[in-house]
Amino acid sequence: MKKRVLTVRKIRARLFKTMTLAKEQNITKLSLGELSIDSSRLWEQIEAAQHEDSDENQVGLIIEQLIQNQNAIESKIDSIVWVKEMLESELAAWRQRRDRALMLYSDAIKAREDSITQIKEMLLHLHESGLILQRSIGRECEIEIRDNPPSVAQLNIDIESEEFPSEFKRVKIFPDNQTIINAYKAGIDVSKYAEIKIGKQVRFKRKKSKNK
Repeated sequence: MKKRVLTVRKIRARLFKTMTLAKEQNITKLSLGELSIDSSRLWEQIEAAQHEDSDENQVGLIIEQLIQNQNAIESKIDSIVWVKEMLESELAAWRQRRDRALMLYSDAIKAREDSITQIKEMLLHLHESGLILQRSIGRECEIEIRDNPPSVAQLNIDIESEEFPSEFKRVKIFPDNQTIINAYKAGIDVSKYAEIKIGKQVRFKRKKSKNK
């Protein structure tokens, strides 16, 4: 059996293919942040190669890696949006289940609350009719009818009236944030009165199809 003799060119070709396959296999495991950093590094290498007498094969390899990175970034972005949409769909389903469960529990809770209220109303009616005392004692339990803490049922004078005593009024002052924001948007300097904060938000959207 004749031994196969590999030329330097074939060895280099195999090494290049192995490096490329390894890069393709590992690149999908990188996060979006890692891919972005890797792309930035590759761009720096390309820019540096333009000012140096670099090997064309080396530059070509960097460009190929950059293309692979870009493809991986695009796939990663699509995956993130798809996962977000899948989670939104699952979230909607779970909310529906929660709402159905809450409705079921709410009905059961309300039925028992109504029953307790009816028992209390019956006992108050019996007490007002003189059929039971203010305190009724059983063998292990007792029922007591007592007054609630006093509360204002209604106002007999309009609170805006001059006849309404000022000591019976409570005024709460609060900032009108929307007016402050509107003034800021209109170009008015409000820094003396308030600090304006502008946060960031993430938006997901699909590209419009060109085929219509």
